Amino acid sequence: MLSFFSFNLHSLEITLNIPIYKPLSKTFSNSLPGSSKIIINKSDLSNQANAPIHYILDQASGIKTRSIYGYNSSGSKSTLDIRGMGAQAKSNVLILINGQRLNNIDMSEIDFPSIPKQSIDNIEIYKGNAASVLYGDGAIGGAINIITNPETSEKNSNELIFRGGTYNKKDIVFNSKNKITNYTFNTYFNHTETDGYRDENEQQQNNLTSELRFPANKGDHFFAINYSEQIMSTPSDRSQSQLFNDRRGSDTPDDFINSEGGSLLYSRDYKINDNTTYLFNSSYRLKDSHSDLQSTSYPSYNNTLLTNYQFNPRINHLHYFFGKSTNSIYGIDIQYADYESSRKKNKEAIPLHVYDAWQATQSLYLQQTINLSINTSLGTGIRIQRNKISIEDKLDTSAPDYAGWQTEHEKYSDYENNSAFNIGIDHQLDKKLLIFGRMGSGFRYPNIDDRIGGSGGTSLHLNTQKTQDIEIGSSFQGDNFLSNLSFYLIDGRNELTYDTDAFENMNVDSTRRFGFELDIINLLSDKIKLKNSFTFSKAKYTSGNIGTYATDFKNKDIPLVPQYSLDTSLEYKISNSLMLVSTIKYQDDMRMESDDENFQDTKIPNYILGNINLLYNLNKFYSSLSINNILNHKYHNYAVASSSTIGTYNAYPEPGREINFSLGIKF
Repeated sequence: MLSFFSFNLHSLEITLNIPIYKPLSKTFSNSLPGSSKIIINKSDLSNQANAPIHYILDQASGIKTRSIYGYNSSGSKSTLDIRGMGAQAKSNVLILINGQRLNNIDMSEIDFPSIPKQSIDNIEIYKGNAASVLYGDGAIGGAINIITNPETSEKNSNELIFRGGTYNKKDIVFNSKNKITNYTFNTYFNHTETDGYRDENEQQQNNLTSELRFPANKGDHFFAINYSEQIMSTPSDRSQSQLFNDRRGSDTPDDFINSEGGSLLYSRDYKINDNTTYLFNSSYRLKDSHSDLQSTSYPSYNNTLLTNYQFNPRINHLHYFFGKSTNSIYGIDIQYADYESSRKKNKEAIPLHVYDAWQATQSLYLQQTINLSINTSLGTGIRIQRNKISIEDKLDTSAPDYAGWQTEHEKYSDYENNSAFNIGIDHQLDKKLLIFGRMGSGFRYPNIDDRIGGSGGTSLHLNTQKTQDIEIGSSFQGDNFLSNLSFYLIDGRNELTYDTDAFENMNVDSTRRFGFELDIINLLSDKIKLKNSFTFSKAKYTSGNIGTYATDFKNKDIPLVPQYSLDTSLEYKISNSLMLVSTIKYQDDMRMESDDENFQDTKIPNYILGNINLLYNLNKFYSSLSINNILNHKYHNYAVASSSTIGTYNAYPEPGREINFSLGIKF
């Protein structure tokens, strides 16, 4: 009966025999003791067939999604936030695929639609800086590792899916899995287009991913290649009056963002002996993006080329340490990223600014789990990381958009050593109850956009953001009941943020985040499963005067962090071929971005959304029907406030009711 539980909580890592794969990714055969780990697996993804990946992640406690143009129609412009990182979440939450970082050295969003859902085996989520030792900087809010299928069945299979929906949405998905002798070859293709909820928000996306696995001496080779292309028109924000009288309108008919990119991943594992395995992970990523924003008072055209190399060899070693069974991971991370960006008035104009930058990282780390007894595990880890960066800016005063006050950034280079550590413990009190605790540190080295962002001063120097956090909790597993409760405290120093008065990024002296998270799963019967995820989160500035003209930030709320949120889902297996999945989401109100001084009386309002999914399977055919925002609630979850005028802000409205239908066949 327990096999019906597909959403795995911390306790399941200890008490159930969860299969551990070695898919040539940077995963590990033991959990991180003392941490809150959530695994989302294939059934969680398939039970919401028409929902994007980031929306499914949003249903777990402590995780929030913010979108600009609607989570379902334009998911690539969404940000995942873990434990109240706020406006800087896109740089404080680390997203990986097979252990390879997807976060770039600028602030561009993760392109979630380019990751085929059908290729995913499971998604590992660590909250807080628990994974900073394993994955390095940028994981201070949390880390999400998307792991693709480790293997396929002996039989070849193909899958074709057609999907349509509101706002003229059309999807075509083709997946092919083939095994010839010892060679496994998987291909995933999807084409998506939609008009979007907003006027002038048309989007088209194409993605192709191929994976090849074949045996080698005492291990396997694994290759993965990906190509993605996105073309998107970008509607403007809505003022406080337009939000109510013309929420779907736009004032930017000529604006668009296009991007295309690709990646190549190679992995190799080698079994040295029964207790030791060597794994080599590497990847190459390229992304070329263009933004043309001509419908504003300050028209601009930006072209940015990002190139990223990663090499991540490591050794997994089972041994005895002072007579105790120990699993150790020794690893090296080497990363290099190149950044070229030209900023100009329009496509034909002379560039005003041309930025040429690179960033290099070298790291050593050790993460180990010591089994002190049959009921107690101790985890410890340490990482030493060196960051190097170089930025050069060329300002052309003959460019048509040059103004006399604009200056050229001084050439900047820097290197810095940072470290992260963790120590945690799991203790099984009895067959049903586990308690855990952890403390650790993490850091975030300022990225390129942190340093050159805004139009203010010419200094590119910023301090590294650092956090220390503490977490305690418990997990309970009954016959038909699972729960996971955790309390956390995160103290931050030199937090990177934006000074809306000086128009530049800066460091905030100190911040504090605290709260608790509760996940519950009830198996009400053989056919009905109920899930609830509740989050209480507070994020505060704890330092005094900050910024150029700010008065006092102390005890002020950090924007874009809701205090309460609740996600409830009910899965009802009506028959062997028919399943109903319904979800209800509540999110509390929160401060708007740029309202760091809590100057505004108005907040982003709270909202309640109801969604329903109906899934039907008949032999090789299957279909799904989903209705999102059933009550057609008018809401938004992102807005930017004026720092000087009360009641003035701009928002990005979310879609109303959406209906999507899909039909698939396996052959």
